[in-house]
Amino acid sequence: MNKKSWLIVGLSLAMAASIGVGISACGGEKEHKHTYDAWDFNATQHWKYCDEHGSDKNNIDETTKANHDFKDGKCVCGATEGQEIPDADLDTREFWATGAGAGDLQSSSWTELKPNFKLTKQPHKDEDGFTLYTIQFKIYAGGDSFKIRQDEKDENGALKWTDGTYFGIDELRNASGTFIDAGTKNIGVATGKDGIYKFTVHTKPSPAPWADNFVTWELVESVAPPTTTEDMYIVGKLVAYPNCQWPDYTNVKTNCIHMTFDGDKTWSAQIKITNGDQFKVYNLLNKQYFPDQGGNLGRPDPGPDGGLYEVTWVSGELKPTIKHLHNYVKWGYDSENHWKACDFDSVADDSTREAHDFGDGDTCECGYQKEADPDWKINDDGTLNEYTGDYTNLKIPADLTVFPDFGKLFGMGENNVYEPASCEAKNVAKVQSVTVDPKNEHFKVENNAVLSMDGTILYMYFPCSTETEVTFENVTEIANSAFIYNATVTTANFPKVETVGKYAFNKTTALETVSLPLAETIDKDAFYASAVKTVDLSSAKTIGSEAFLNSKIQSIELENVESIKGSVFSGCAQLASVVFGEKLTELGDYLFYNNTALKTITVKATTPPTTKSIFLLPPTAIKVYVPTDSVDAYKAAAGWSKLASFIEAIPAATAAQEVALPASKKKD
Repeated sequence: MNKKSWLIVGLSLAMAASIGVGISACGGEKEHKHTYDAWDFNATQHWKYCDEHGSDKNNIDETTKANHDFKDGKCVCGATEGQEIPDADLDTREFWATGAGAGDLQSSSWTELKPNFKLTKQPHKDEDGFTLYTIQFKIYAGGDSFKIRQDEKDENGALKWTDGTYFGIDELRNASGTFIDAGTKNIGVATGKDGIYKFTVHTKPSPAPWADNFVTWELVESVAPPTTTEDMYIVGKLVAYPNCQWPDYTNVKTNCIHMTFDGDKTWSAQIKITNGDQFKVYNLLNKQYFPDQGGNLGRPDPGPDGGLYEVTWVSGELKPTIKHLHNYVKWGYDSENHWKACDFDSVADDSTREAHDFGDGDTCECGYQKEADPDWKINDDGTLNEYTGDYTNLKIPADLTVFPDFGKLFGMGENNVYEPASCEAKNVAKVQSVTVDPKNEHFKVENNAVLSMDGTILYMYFPCSTETEVTFENVTEIANSAFIYNATVTTANFPKVETVGKYAFNKTTALETVSLPLAETIDKDAFYASAVKTVDLSSAKTIGSEAFLNSKIQSIELENVESIKGSVFSGCAQLASVVFGEKLTELGDYLFYNNTALKTITVKATTPPTTKSIFLLPPTAIKVYVPTDSVDAYKAAAGWSKLASFIEAIPAATAAQEVALPASKKKD
């Protein structure tokens, strides 16, 4: 139906609507008078409509229809210059050209949807209401043909038709109404002119009658005719191509292997040939076989069964040539190198041979996995058996799941963990970096330290780092020997640490100040021979034996400590004062030995803590302060009686300060 007919029908319907139902819809018993005060528009024109009908924009004022007049990029109707405004009810299908021939269709296919053969949908309908799809490619009028395949998408955006639906004789006609190629349902051009053609499919969305759809074409540019009168295919009984049987002249293009023309004399195709296959080269244009009916082609000997071969036909010759090809697509490798190999016979392409590249992991792109690091001997339970490698750049392997004590890692033996005395000795001084295998799921490296993957356990701080102050906000546990031998850190802050392992700060020769306000357990030898002078252990409950042995601690307050094991402060030549809180129940024997600077010991526990003797030999001058009401009990208690002459009540000023502390500052 043309535009004029549509207009007459539209006007008739509009008049009928105004007479029949317009009264009730537009004002009860009085005839509605349209008020054309709202703009509507498409890509090229605008018009006014009566907006009292809501979303119904059919009541328009035809006298206001006009082309856009853009001033400063905008039209009075609201349209913007260059704005793309697709028609709202365009056909939703997608279309592809699929076929074969001597022109561009050589790269197409009867069965495969190729992106460069997808038709482009235009944003606007034509004047008769058809959605337009276009494509342009070179076609030879003498025999090239194709179909238009159409697809709709489902609600997930996937194509509905897995096998495709084709426009053919019942669906496509030319502009004069003549159906296309009634014999094969294929589209071609009957102009006799070879060239680049623009094809346009005119459609109306389903369920419009298929007979409404048609295709038109126009010659965009003429091209020279093809340089050959041949159109060559491989036909026959081929295992890899089950549909490619001896042709009946109607299925050659659809099912058989089209050979590629080089523009001069040679046609060729790469195909898989299995022992026992039989085939011929076939010229579709003159229906001639090569070799003739008396013989067939097959896999040449020698050659791999199921191998890749190149079949070549040269115009004017009587027999094609068949050459075995190597398809270098799979990897071959040994322990040192990899290379590409033929996927049919494993022949190597030596030009691709090169050494493995493992990147940051253990697997090369070729698939070869390197053996576990031979320098790390890991037990089945993930613990370290022995490390025998170079210490310069330590790389923690993927299969280490339990971090070793410092001494074992550096070859000193677990019982010899205290030696050597400095970073310059043995293997410790060699460390320049520490990394973790990306496949290791237990450890990571941050801030010069090896941490648990969640960052709560500090296993090792690099012995010879250059940092002077460190803070670990999220660490809750310092593992055994973590800072041992560090010679640069002077201040360390651990606001959340609850447990300090044995030897944790052993022989840290620069460390003077440590903050551990939440630490409750301090293991043995934690600060052995360290330079630490002050340490915040205000929450500590248990102190292990020899925790500060031979350190430079000057004073310490242990308000919450309950138990102290062994000679914790032995050899601390600078220790001047110690304060124990009210919860103390036990003191290690010979707690103070060779503490020549010790002047005061304050014990706030009302009951004398058990001890054999906190001194190996009685001191000659010292003050031991205890609660006023407990002075006599201390003087009489075992382990304290030898100190009776030094025991006296805590000075009133000290007690008053304790009472005056705000509740938030008092210890539990």
